[in-house]
Amino acid sequence: MRAIALFAALGIAAPAVAQTAPAAPVASPAVDPARLAAAQRLFDVIMPPATRQQMMQAMLQPLLGNISKGMTSNPQFAQAMSADPKVAAAFDRFMAQQQARTIEMIQTSLPQMVQAMSRAYARRFDVAQLGELERFFRTPTGAAYLRESMTIMSDPDVAAWQRTMMTDSMNRVQQDAMAFAKEVAAIKQGETK
Repeated sequence: MRAIALFAALGIAAPAVAQTAPAAPVASPAVDPARLAAAQRLFDVIMPPATRQQMMQAMLQPLLGNISKGMTSNPQFAQAMSADPKVAAAFDRFMAQQQARTIEMIQTSLPQMVQAMSRAYARRFDVAQLGELERFFRTPTGAAYLRESMTIMSDPDVAAWQRTMMTDSMNRVQQDAMAFAKEVAAIKQGETK
């Protein structure tokens, strides 16, 4: 059972940072070319092309850090790590691998993200609204908002909330995984009779 609990503790990070197979393409509604052009200009202000990768990595670091802290704050997992340095080393390797894979995924998918975000903005705002947003984000207040919004996940209150959510989620997943394992064992036991 301890192995199941440890597996469940590690498994909780997977949805947040795991690589997934690309989803089948979904036909998206057409976007007005003028709105799309305005949205692309806006997105270039929100995430300037020269700094996009660095901005994405800066947003990612606190998130992965909070996932790691949330996992290690789980008493069972913390005990397993403190009882065996190999478990702690394996966890460090796991988190480093997840970080590297996530950064690689961001780097390769960034152009598609920019296009998707531009199309999303174009669907939600008309040309005049997109122009107003662009003008706002070019003001000192707008620029300050953009700069600070990219680091909001590292705010102590947000980080504490994420860690609490991760710990609660890990505890729930562990309980659910153990219940599931018992159910499967009972099913298998019933098949052998």
